[in-house]
Amino acid sequence: MKVLVLGGVAAGTKIAAKIMREDRANEVTVLNKGKEISYVGCGLPYYVGHVIENREELIVNTPQKYEKLTGVKVLTEVEAVKVEPAEKSNCCRSENAGDKRIWI
Repeated sequence: MKVLVLGGVAAGTKIAAKIMREDRANEVTVLNKGKEISYVGCGLPYYVGHVIENREELIVNTPQKYEKLTGVKVLTEVEAVKVEPAEKSNCCRSENAGDKRIWI
């Protein structure tokens, strides 16, 4: 089964990992508009309040580490702009690579 998960923070990474645990033959891709995935959201007030000075201390997982651990493909800095269920495709925009189409 091919699955596309939109959003790579807490809920997105959890469901993607669960889908892969249930069947390693699944092809799961996570699209995330931002650079990071799995950051500690509850730590943001400490960062804003300068209790935590280094933003990287809030990062739990990098996309590369998460991919290696779960087998889920992660695309960061990619925004889903249109989902086309009948065609089983998703039109995406990436600041790094211009517009591109990702098939699911």
